[in-house]
Amino acid sequence: MVGHLAALVQAGGPWLGPVLAGAAFAEAMVAIGIFVPVTPALVAIGAAVASRIMGPWLLIWVMAGAFLGNAVSYEFGRSLHARGVAPPRLPAKARAVAEALFLKHGAVSIVVARFLGPPATVAPFLAGWSRLPRGRFLAASAAASLSWPLAMAAIGFVGVWVFGC
Repeated sequence: MVGHLAALVQAGGPWLGPVLAGAAFAEAMVAIGIFVPVTPALVAIGAAVASRIMGPWLLIWVMAGAFLGNAVSYEFGRSLHARGVAPPRLPAKARAVAEALFLKHGAVSIVVARFLGPPATVAPFLAGWSRLPRGRFLAASAAASLSWPLAMAAIGFVGVWVFGC
């Protein structure tokens, strides 16, 4: 496994960071994010860091991409709500639940959703649509965008450390 990671890092060269940022951006986008899983790459990066194949610098690219993707998805949700457009394929009851979730738990919902896979792709959009205040959203998005890559990479790091892969 370590040899495959080394080859991937060398093949990606200077483009690996921007490609990972683009993937994290896409994963944070409503509707397309579910088709772009970045978590396995983060676990692999953690393993590569533990194996001393690379430094943790790629995580910065992922953090930036995730934060920007969240922001765009949030603004898209706000824009639709301002125009009176309901989220497509989301029943009225589900919209009411989403609004109640953001009213009750606010920005914490963004951080928790980031670690739950598919909800991470819709939470920023629904936060915008539900009119969660922008400042609170951005603070939560920053916390989620910083902690999620570190936590996922830690899994790979610990895996190599414990199992010596």
